[in-house]
Amino acid sequence: MSRVKDDQSGNAADVSILKALSFQERLAIGLRRLKTERGLSNKDLAEQLGVSEAYMSQVTRAMRDVKLSTLDKMQREWDVMIEDLLRVTEDDLSLIEALKARRGKKKVSETAT
Repeated sequence: MSRVKDDQSGNAADVSILKALSFQERLAIGLRRLKTERGLSNKDLAEQLGVSEAYMSQVTRAMRDVKLSTLDKMQREWDVMIEDLLRVTEDDLSLIEALKARRGKKKVSETAT
């Protein structure tokens, strides 16, 4: 497996996992990190952006695309750089595994019906 030093923490990160993430998955991980850091819920995030809680839930589970105008609003409302929301490091591996496991369960249940 390829491993590389992460710029910020100096930890080795598994490149194959990190590089394989889609834009939606990267944003979902970044939003989960933001929620944890600030003690917010999907409802809180949705209210701050003026979107529905269902929409925010789908975005934080990497199940919905986000418009550029919504990304811009995230940056302005939350005082974060979009790059920070899309940055994924080894520290996020547990979030990535949980996201992939949840998606895998959904695919299995869809094929079973």
